[in-house]
Amino acid sequence: MRCPKRPRIEVEVYTEGQQGNLPPPSTAVHHHVDFVFGPNGTSTRRSVYSSTPSSTPLPPPEPATAIHGHDDSSADPPTSDVIQISMDDVPRKRLAGDIPLLTWIQERDTYVQEFLCLEAPSQTLACASCQQDHKHHEGHCNQHREELTRDRELYRCRQCFDDLLFCQHCIVTCHQVNPFHQVERWNTSFFERCTLQSLGLRIQLGHPAGIQCVKPVAAYADTFIVITSHGLVPASIDFCDCTQAVARDVQLLRSRLFPATVLNPRTAATFEVLQLFQMLSFNSKVSGYEFYQSLVRLTNNLGEPVTDRYSAFMHIVREWRHVRLMKRSGHGHSALGIAGTSDGECAVLCPACPHPGKNLPSDWKQADKSKRWIYALFLAIDANFRLKRLSASNDARDPSLNQGSTYFVEEARYKEFLRHHRRNNNEETSTCNNYDAVKSASIRGGKGTTASGVGTIECSRHDMKRPVSVGDLQQGKQYVNMDYLYFSSIKNHSPMTLVVSYDIACQWSRNLQRRLDSYPADLAASHAQELSIRYLVPKFHLYAHRTHCQINYSFNLTPGVGRTDGESPERGWAAMNPIASSTKEMGPGSRRDTLDDHFGDYNWRKITSLHNTMLKKAQEAVDMRSEHVGHFLALSDSLPAATVATFTSLIHTWEADASKDNPYESKIEALSAAKARLQLAQEDAAAAATGISSPTNITVTPSVMLAQGLDLEEHQARLRVEIKALSATPTETRTAQMMDCRTRLMRRIVVWQTTQEVLIPAIALYRRRISGSGAAVSSEDIDLMLPSSLPSDININNSFYDYEWRLRCGQAYDNLSELRCQLLIISSMYQSKDRLVRGQQHNTRSATLINTIQVRIKFVTERYRANRAVLVVLSETLGKTGWATSLLPLEDSDIRSLRAGDDASSSEGRRTLSWIWMAQRTNPNEVTSETMSEALRIEWCKSRARAHRWQEECILLKEEMRRIIEFHTWQAQTWKTRADEAEILSGACAYALRQKRLREDLAATCTMAWRNIEAYMNMGEGVAHSKYIWQWGGVAGNDEENSRGAAGLQGDHMIQRVTGREVIHQA
Repeated sequence: MRCPKRPRIEVEVYTEGQQGNLPPPSTAVHHHVDFVFGPNGTSTRRSVYSSTPSSTPLPPPEPATAIHGHDDSSADPPTSDVIQISMDDVPRKRLAGDIPLLTWIQERDTYVQEFLCLEAPSQTLACASCQQDHKHHEGHCNQHREELTRDRELYRCRQCFDDLLFCQHCIVTCHQVNPFHQVERWNTSFFERCTLQSLGLRIQLGHPAGIQCVKPVAAYADTFIVITSHGLVPASIDFCDCTQAVARDVQLLRSRLFPATVLNPRTAATFEVLQLFQMLSFNSKVSGYEFYQSLVRLTNNLGEPVTDRYSAFMHIVREWRHVRLMKRSGHGHSALGIAGTSDGECAVLCPACPHPGKNLPSDWKQADKSKRWIYALFLAIDANFRLKRLSASNDARDPSLNQGSTYFVEEARYKEFLRHHRRNNNEETSTCNNYDAVKSASIRGGKGTTASGVGTIECSRHDMKRPVSVGDLQQGKQYVNMDYLYFSSIKNHSPMTLVVSYDIACQWSRNLQRRLDSYPADLAASHAQELSIRYLVPKFHLYAHRTHCQINYSFNLTPGVGRTDGESPERGWAAMNPIASSTKEMGPGSRRDTLDDHFGDYNWRKITSLHNTMLKKAQEAVDMRSEHVGHFLALSDSLPAATVATFTSLIHTWEADASKDNPYESKIEALSAAKARLQLAQEDAAAAATGISSPTNITVTPSVMLAQGLDLEEHQARLRVEIKALSATPTETRTAQMMDCRTRLMRRIVVWQTTQEVLIPAIALYRRRISGSGAAVSSEDIDLMLPSSLPSDININNSFYDYEWRLRCGQAYDNLSELRCQLLIISSMYQSKDRLVRGQQHNTRSATLINTIQVRIKFVTERYRANRAVLVVLSETLGKTGWATSLLPLEDSDIRSLRAGDDASSSEGRRTLSWIWMAQRTNPNEVTSETMSEALRIEWCKSRARAHRWQEECILLKEEMRRIIEFHTWQAQTWKTRADEAEILSGACAYALRQKRLREDLAATCTMAWRNIEAYMNMGEGVAHSKYIWQWGGVAGNDEENSRGAAGLQGDHMIQRVTGREVIHQA
């Protein structure tokens, strides 16, 4: 491994000129060292600066060479001379501290010995407390000394910091405030475990520690079990039953013990262990059973029976989660309490999304129509079929505690809706490709499965779950399920602009309004007519759709969406899938509450990292905006102004009315092998009609003969692949099949060669000349002697070269099309395998299918390369040019799916797609001015779209940063109001003030992280004047700017036209 480098600094000091004969003033040289601690160890950076004293200096000192680890701030000079610093990287010598494990290896024996020392007492065998108090409590200590002499029983605590020994009385006394610690007894040979309960410790509730109640009531038969972070601890608990006593479960809660039951509790869990399990379940996705079994092993690791409290622990966990949810959502401060909870009220909201009344300007509804995209709500619809639920329990026996107050919809209303409307909303016939998500609408599920997965509506820009937007699915992504979740998600939100992404949006949205008309009025009211809604397909899923959908449902080509990709649910599922193995076994209510808890934590983690996430996005957006705006400007400058004006008019017309001609869509008919053959056949028919035909009397034309030859060449290639795939010892049946294939192919070749020699007599002589050896050749290895493979001394008509050229071009484009299709298939298969396939049998079947597709990909690749090699030869013969711009050499690195390599969600905007996904299927034989104009139009429009999207992304990010800070401020004010309404010095007041400070800290963190973001975003290409770039659009500028061609690119509504061209502001 190469050592990290540290900068080497060379310093040159420039001082003012000397005055007269005075000696030059001395220069104070200051050294500063910055230490940076990183994953590769500690690195340092030294800087040097100089200052000139104002008084007459003493003779110059010797050059300073010492390096100080800090500088004295009081020595900072009022003025400093200019220092020229040159830095170059020098490898830093690796120190022993960079690899601490190597140092530790030498100390292993020491560590083992120290571990062994802990197995025996580290002091004299006497009670540490009694010895300390001997002079003051002589009689008491003598009594204990007699006990120690007689029994020699000393104890130590495994949880306390010290390792002191105590007698039974002293260790019980000092553990009144830590009653659940684990203690060990020294039996004169070794330490053995025991419990404080067995030593006589009793825990009095309802009174301060050490004070006994006048009327204690012991817990049931002293069999109380406390579940702690270090195991299950038996405890002797005395409840308070005096005149001021509270309920027994409340007494436990006030001691930070969560009871398993309300009446006569016999089990409780410490708040510490519940918080530990909740955090572990969030981060490691550990199940309750696995965690409980870990506690059992901490209690007894010998496999001996331990009191079973698993069911009680799981009940406590559910109640703990629900109580903390209600506490965090402020229902402890509400006069109505939990009963007043409304739908989705307890969900953790995305602070970057638009929330009217919380983080939007008061006049946002009055914003101009061209500016409303700034306040658009971006939604993404998806389903996860791993989060299924087996047929265990039911809602009556296992009800949900949240009841629609967070992310899952209220189950009773949801099921009632499905019962009434599922039969009336049969799935519609797809008008798009046979896409997997459409087919899955009714095929997923399984025997013994109550829920085949969950559907969700979430924020597509920030990847957060939305309130009341998650529900169980019964048979895949049926429209009726997704309709309910969609309308439920927007029911309590009143945006005027929606951007909805769904992998089958082209089908789902087609008859959405018709289905809506049959739904209840309260649900339909959320889909008001004045809403502006745009349905799009996520970027990765888009390429599985037909060409029409790829253009009309594309994020890349849609104004006002920035760099949104619509794939956020796919990323979110990766964090939820690990808990699927435990939630599928749960009852319905427990599963929904558990998933609600995980969704809430997922949102919260996103919120706490927004200051970094948004900053990184902004930095990238500014860089990419500058790059793509620069590319667009360069492309526009290279075209005539009239051409740019025409393209601009076309794209504005289409963006205003999608029914108009789409400027991104090619109007030239695509080329394929079938179309090439049709063109040749039409030419043959025209020649025959005019009496110009082949000089032979056979019915096969030269173009048909060559097409048949290419077919034979294809069969030869396939046969070679099949023969190569044979095992070393094939069966007799398989060998007979291969021989039969060879025989049939040989017969076809012989017949074809006869026709070929008639049409091209020179080949007959050439074939007889080179076949004089008489060596047998297998049918798959016979040289068909197509025109491209003939030597230059064989004279044939140039028309044969032209026929083969046109046929080969069609085949090459077909090869690319087939390659793209197979890559989409294998990508979908990998995705389905990862999401759905479980078990050895199904995995083996999936692996076999994937291997089959990989063989096809390899075959198509070889065929393309062979066809292109022939095109290279023919292009030299025919003098063809320009064809190689669309039929590029196919490298192994080019054969990748849309998800391979860079992030597939940003493929178009970053131009990291393999060229095979962008090859234009045009006829290289007809590169006309019309073809070139169309290619330029499409490329110019796409370049413009990329520049627009990155500029929109900068504007959206700036607005979202403002909304985040405003939302935190609104939440802080909300908690302040709750604190003002609570009693002074009460727990409710203290908690509200703590939450207020937390929100203020979040806002302050974001403000500090983004303090320079506005200046940063005003850098680079594509930046308009600041007076309107952050005012949500509007055309601005002045005559001077217009005359210089400096106008702003800020989306559709921020385009200036200068001499018929779109131009972009440049900072």
